[in-house]
Amino acid sequence: MTTPPKMARDELLQIRISTPEKERLQLEAARRGVSMSEVIRDYIKRLPKSTKEL
Repeated sequence: MTTPPKMARDELLQIRISTPEKERLQLEAARRGVSMSEVIRDYIKRLPKSTKEL
């Protein structure tokens, strides 16, 4: 089984979230054993592709 190549991470996104949202994100990241950024990237991967990408 081969691993697909990783996309370059050349964009930075700063967002504001509430304290409870951050705590939920931290808990999920800890549960998975990954960074908070990785949790967010995983959710983005599940979004439908835009018509531009099709």
